Amino acid sequence: MNWLLPGFLAGGLLVGLPIALHFLRSRPKTEIRFPSLRFLGESALRDTRKHRLRRWLTLALRVLVILLLAAAFSRPFWKDAQSMHQTALLVAVDNSMSMQTGQRWEKLRQQAISALDQLVPGDQAGVLQINPAPRWLIPMTADLASIRAALLEMKPGFETTRYPAAIRLAGQALAAQPAHKKILVWMADEQRLGWLGAPFDQPLPAGLNIQFGETAPAPERQAAITSARWLPTAKGGAVEVFVRLYSPASDQRQIEVRSGNTVLGSQKVTLSQNAENKISLPVTLPPGLAVDGLKVTMTPDDLAADDTAWIAVMPPTAAQVLNEPPSSGTDFLAHALGSTRKLSENPLEPVAFPPTEWPLASVALVQDGQTFSNAQRANLDRFAKGGGALWIFVDGSAEQRQWLAARGVHIAERAPETDPWTLRDWDTESPLLSAFGNEGLFSLMNVEFYQGYDLSGDGVNSVANWPNGAAAIATVSSGGQKFLICGFPPTREATDWMVQPSFVPFVHQAVRWLASLNSIGRNWRVGDTIPLPATKGTWRAIDSPRAEPPREISGGVQPEAPGLYEFSDGKTRTVFAVNTPLAESDLAPWPDAELLARLQSPQMNGSAPKLAAGGPALSDEVAESQQRLWWWLLAACALGLLAEVALANRTSA
Repeated sequence: MNWLLPGFLAGGLLVGLPIALHFLRSRPKTEIRFPSLRFLGESALRDTRKHRLRRWLTLALRVLVILLLAAAFSRPFWKDAQSMHQTALLVAVDNSMSMQTGQRWEKLRQQAISALDQLVPGDQAGVLQINPAPRWLIPMTADLASIRAALLEMKPGFETTRYPAAIRLAGQALAAQPAHKKILVWMADEQRLGWLGAPFDQPLPAGLNIQFGETAPAPERQAAITSARWLPTAKGGAVEVFVRLYSPASDQRQIEVRSGNTVLGSQKVTLSQNAENKISLPVTLPPGLAVDGLKVTMTPDDLAADDTAWIAVMPPTAAQVLNEPPSSGTDFLAHALGSTRKLSENPLEPVAFPPTEWPLASVALVQDGQTFSNAQRANLDRFAKGGGALWIFVDGSAEQRQWLAARGVHIAERAPETDPWTLRDWDTESPLLSAFGNEGLFSLMNVEFYQGYDLSGDGVNSVANWPNGAAAIATVSSGGQKFLICGFPPTREATDWMVQPSFVPFVHQAVRWLASLNSIGRNWRVGDTIPLPATKGTWRAIDSPRAEPPREISGGVQPEAPGLYEFSDGKTRTVFAVNTPLAESDLAPWPDAELLARLQSPQMNGSAPKLAAGGPALSDEVAESQQRLWWWLLAACALGLLAEVALANRTSA
């Protein structure tokens, strides 16, 4: 028996109190004879002996209760002598995409299995998955066969490498083990990306033996498709592909565009190192071919996972612009959008807000503050939370102020002046102004404003400013939502912009830019949480390197593999393209092996850790917390008290 807090055993000395009281209890000083007692005979003597026995039992119970109470507070535990000779081995598995490179996974897995083969019955092992966040696949167990089976079944995923949190958790978990020998098998390729931000000046707990794998060098042939998008035209379209070449200095690849098993385009390209190589592939769609998405493939290299990209082909923008007419006055936005009706490609036809949920594959124009207070408020909230594209005009209503403030945007009404204001400091690099050349910006600077609001907030990025430098037109990024906001209402009382020639092209460009930001058409990456266009529905993979059965989901989904996916709520069907993480394609290894060595505590040796001067070893605490003998001692103490009370009552009777 061992004691975690042996100082409390001194409380056992209190047993002297009931013993002293027992022997010091008052006895009769004068003996008085009662002749009639002689007729009681032997029965009276027996009752007297029972009474005396009960007093002794009561004393024993009182002593026992005090001893049990002192023992419980001392936190007893049994130390397993065998544990002092055990080995605890923890395998931390880097399951990121970079582990798919060449033979990295097989080599590091074989190293982990070889370390596992050195264990004997009675030893313990566990498996910790590193990415995207550390989690236990198998907690520490003596079932070594299950550890081996798990390692043999595992495959690398498509996550981004993150090491710091995992190695700290692994160190703490091993330090808590009572084993004599503690080994951390670090099954990772030491990618530079994974070690960024690691605190190398803080070594892991003493007593740990870290076994790093051989640092894998950067492959001789590596390139990645960084982005791909579909550019529709009247007769088909083109796929714009960007490829980054890491090694060698120059390389030739074949790029193909497919829809299912049908090859729609192919081109041989020459790539240059450390540059975004832009390739445009003309694509002709066969008549009658329904295209939900496109698959772009490149001649595979040492890491084939990032040599493929998927594109969700968006429907035309027509019928995707939601616009509710203002409560009074002319709807200038509807007039501007209506001017595209005769265009053969992507007309911008506005439709009224639907009474039910707004489809996320839309651009919503909110030009009236009443939308923030009437029955459409719930639809607006769901649309914004789901990542829908919003264009908001500020009219200063209390409900609008509250809604914007909840998203980090604050508005302040501008004081009226004698002369009208004009906008300045236009951001010439903004895609909102791509419809205007440098000369065209002069037409924007001549627009007059008579009413407006200053925009401010951490997520506010100015496109144009008021004369005092406050933002007048801005894009806003808040909580994964991105929308366009204008600090004025689209009315003639506020501005003359609607009758200026620059208004219509600005509206057209703004709506098309917002449509390109739409959550459904966005180029999602593995690890992103995708908001869904309906509350509930079925999620299934159309084309993905990892098989995944259809499943019912709600709210949002976080794909674990790239590919083309479909979400359906039984009424509508939406296609999403998910691609590999951009940063994971850079396979450069961590250059400083000396920093990795600092994680190994200099106090590590072949013997068990010594007890700290200020208290017991951590292994004793773990053993005591697992056994919890103090609880049973307290339970026995309670039973003893009940028995003592019952005997004491009968003795005093």
